[in-house]
Amino acid sequence: MSLLRFLRRVAPSVVTVVTVVLAACGGGGGESAPDPDPGSPALKPSQPGDLTAYVQRVLRERAAQRRAGSALGDAGTVMPLPVGAAAPATGAPPSFANALTQERDVDEPDLLKTDGVHLFSLDRRDSAKPLLRTTRRLASGALEERGSAPLALGSASALTPHGLVLAGDGKALAVASEAWAGIVGNPCVDLCPALLPGPVWMRNLVAVERFDVADPAAPAATARVEFDGRVVDARRVGDYLVLVSEYQPMLAADQLPPDATAAAREAAIAATRGADLLPLRRLAGGSTQPMLGETDCWVQPANASLSLSVTTITVFDLRAPNLAPASRCFIGGTEALTMTPQTLYLASTRWGYTGASGGAAAVLRYPASMRTDIHKFAFDANSGRLAYRASGEVEGHLGWDPERKSYRMGEHDGALRVLSFTGTVGWATIDDANGTNGTSGTTPPSPATLTVLRETMGSTGGRLEALATLPNARRPLPLGKAGEQVHGVRFAGARGYVVTFRQIDPLYVLDLTDPADPKVAGVLEAPGFSDHLVPLSERLLLGVGKEVDAATNRVGGVKVSLFDVADATRPRELATQVFGGGGSFSGLDASRHGLTVLQAGTTMRLATPLFLVDASFADPRDRLQRLEVDLVAGSLNVKPALAPPAPAPPPGAIAEQRSVLIGDNVYWLQAGRLGGYAW
Repeated sequence: MSLLRFLRRVAPSVVTVVTVVLAACGGGGGESAPDPDPGSPALKPSQPGDLTAYVQRVLRERAAQRRAGSALGDAGTVMPLPVGAAAPATGAPPSFANALTQERDVDEPDLLKTDGVHLFSLDRRDSAKPLLRTTRRLASGALEERGSAPLALGSASALTPHGLVLAGDGKALAVASEAWAGIVGNPCVDLCPALLPGPVWMRNLVAVERFDVADPAAPAATARVEFDGRVVDARRVGDYLVLVSEYQPMLAADQLPPDATAAAREAAIAATRGADLLPLRRLAGGSTQPMLGETDCWVQPANASLSLSVTTITVFDLRAPNLAPASRCFIGGTEALTMTPQTLYLASTRWGYTGASGGAAAVLRYPASMRTDIHKFAFDANSGRLAYRASGEVEGHLGWDPERKSYRMGEHDGALRVLSFTGTVGWATIDDANGTNGTSGTTPPSPATLTVLRETMGSTGGRLEALATLPNARRPLPLGKAGEQVHGVRFAGARGYVVTFRQIDPLYVLDLTDPADPKVAGVLEAPGFSDHLVPLSERLLLGVGKEVDAATNRVGGVKVSLFDVADATRPRELATQVFGGGGSFSGLDASRHGLTVLQAGTTMRLATPLFLVDASFADPRDRLQRLEVDLVAGSLNVKPALAPPAPAPPPGAIAEQRSVLIGDNVYWLQAGRLGGYAW
């Protein structure tokens, strides 16, 4: 599902704001943004003076475009929106499962975590008073609240926790948050004068707070690190949290009034230094210090983008009471990351979105020859050290939904597989796809390209070389039909699974056994589509998405499909279940952590929150849906859905809901509070 499609369902007002901002700041009409520079994606260490030369060059090119009277096609990334008393359990903890993650042995921050004995949750209902809560699971399966601790606001007036991770030994945890720290300037003085006539600058802050939870009844904050930027994503490997953030600096040259003289603008540019690009760390008492130095960064000589974004990679040692942060950066934005225990990949674009208005809907548009840079870093899980290895590029981009971009990348045996969208326009409705909403006069071409890359060493250092792409001259079968969008993508070992959709759901099974010769092994067409694909075994694949009425093309309720992919050449849909009517959605529509899976013998147990409505959007309600998959019989069985205990909170806040499975119990986080149920 595209970002706009999801927002239209859960927050129509947000869609309006996004559309207005895109149309005002990115140009309009049917024009595409200029093509990005086709040069090398490679990074090189920044030497003294490199960042200063870089920022001054970009500012002078911006000034030249102003003098020429042209709107900037590359205004940077989209402006972020402001976003009991029973005996304790004894002995070894039962088997347990946290919410879904992409890679084995790589954890991801989330709102709820368990070690099998205690549950740690974030209550972020009140952004001015977010809480960390600790709860113990008793021998009966019941819950006993143990303690809580407020998250520190620092210099922010409100805080949105991104998620928490437990250290490897379970004695400490860290909470990563993003703060909305106020309006302090105008990021587009002369780009958006109608929309933002005054000096407006939305400053985002990243905060990481460590708690000692050796005594879960008394979680104790030991350190808090706060710095400029917004959270892109994060992962935990062993005792290290790797957090990637993006920062867009406020520069004096960009804050001059539109009628400033050329001499005044040049003076401001000449006074700008590379250090002005770098994020600051904010200390207690309001003082600041540099987060990192100019020589802690890499630059990309071929990056001709006029966006001034900085990506910072910060490694936190969860064992250290002060978190011992260590940061590196490169000039350019980052859209997504994927990580193994040994490798970090960042997907970076040199060009941003623009708005294309037309008819009843606005769409998001990329340049016609969009390319995405992929940067590879080696990670040492014993020391927490990060080292740049190589860069490469792929045609197209990773889609519009931040929650699914990381799943379009996956490494196996040293080869990185990337599934990119190679169209230019993302559609929100069937009419958009057909070109009848003013988006285009013809149906867009096949939407997807698979690229397999591997690190090689050359005379100028490492490079991610493309071993193969698909489709290709030898294997021309397209991945998706004309006008379709890419929905679910999942790489698992030597397999890849891709779902595209416009009116029916083609599921493509990819054979990636030979990285130099990927191929489509089999295709299955079925009604509806799957947004999320979950391998349950070598034979069975789960799909979660939406039902679609074949006669009217209307999107219906939440559809869960079980596929048999044992024979890659003949995938089969074994069973389906549909929950609710049109307008219903699952936890996976709001977060990639909206599903929990635990194997119990030959049965796979699954739990996902659902927001359900009946036909004509009647009877809105929240439920926790339980399902079982028999791994031997290949059957999908539905258990009764769980309702929240009375008094139930208003339904619909599914982005705040998570579940974990422990033994024969399931625990549901809803509205900041935990409930426990027998499976």
